[in-house]
Amino acid sequence: MAEINKEQAKKDLEAKLAQEASKVQKTQEESLPEAERKALEIKKAEEVKKAEDARVSAEVQAKKDAELILKKDEEIKDEVEKKRKTELLEAKRKEEDSKLSAEDRIKKVKEESQKRIDEIHNKLKELEDKSSKESRTLKLELETLRKEKESPKSDDIAYIIEKEESERIKKYLEEDKSLPREKRREMSKDELNDWMLEDTVEATAWINRREIRREIDKRQNFVIKQKEGLSKKLFREQTASYAKVVLEHPELNIKSRMLDLKNQGKTEEEAESIIRSENKKYDLILKIADENPDWKFEPNAPEMAAKEMAKRISKESESDNKSETDKIIEKLQARIEALETEKARESSFDEGVNSNLPGNPKGKSVLTELEKNLVEIMTKNKATPEMIDSALEDLRKKKK
Repeated sequence: MAEINKEQAKKDLEAKLAQEASKVQKTQEESLPEAERKALEIKKAEEVKKAEDARVSAEVQAKKDAELILKKDEEIKDEVEKKRKTELLEAKRKEEDSKLSAEDRIKKVKEESQKRIDEIHNKLKELEDKSSKESRTLKLELETLRKEKESPKSDDIAYIIEKEESERIKKYLEEDKSLPREKRREMSKDELNDWMLEDTVEATAWINRREIRREIDKRQNFVIKQKEGLSKKLFREQTASYAKVVLEHPELNIKSRMLDLKNQGKTEEEAESIIRSENKKYDLILKIADENPDWKFEPNAPEMAAKEMAKRISKESESDNKSETDKIIEKLQARIEALETEKARESSFDEGVNSNLPGNPKGKSVLTELEKNLVEIMTKNKATPEMIDSALEDLRKKKK
């Protein structure tokens, strides 16, 4: 007896259910009042028109997409079209990959890896300076590709699931062969065919239960393997990203220093604390990582942290390079702005200010309370008379 086609049986069942549902709906509609029936007919007509419009629109878009894929890249000037073509090609690649068997997917991974390996080899030959940053980066990628090419099966989720499913079926066949047929998880084709001849209803019900169980097992296994696979992939990508960062910032490679401290009897926590105290970049990049916990899920997290680290160090360097005079001026300007927002109380001195007072440009003059405060602050900060004169002049201009 021919083996039951699960997919065909499913389609036949769905067709029957749809047919019965249509009959029920038609009966219900016929029992509706005239006004409601007409309103329902209008609604159906609108839905049919909407569906037809969507179908026509989809056909037009499909035609445009087909033409776009055939276009050469240099012929496409519009950025939106370039992006659309990339998306279409990626979708097409995924669709083609989904139709491949696990073995074919592995073969394809190997071929693509080998192609990239050959490209890197040729590029390295062209580079005269083998110690250059580009050369080191290419060598790192080459090493990663070789590892992936050597054992692609270990990372192919579909291959692992298919293999484990096959092994599980064999195991269940062996374990359940002494059980009554209705209580078994798996059964040989010959036994199933015999059962179908004896009792089609019970055998079909068992087949449905078996398919549901297999599907649940596969899905659960897929979720587990996918999480494991993503974790491994993320670890590899972040390791490669960190290797690039170390090429740019060699002082972040603290392995040898950590080993030295451990050999001195330091615990890992003590060793890290010492390294952070003596290695500014290492300490800063760890602080940035703590400030951005979401980055731990990004493949290039180390490079993101290194970029932020470089930005902060640059900003600190700019601040350190400012002269003491510049810093004093900045503080005074900030103080002046604060004083100007207050309600100034003007008063005059009974006697003029001595000509030797810093900030007195002309022998004797009368200073406002605001100007007196400015002179006192600048004098305490050891500003030169010229600086005080200039500040007073700027203040008086602003008040005019």
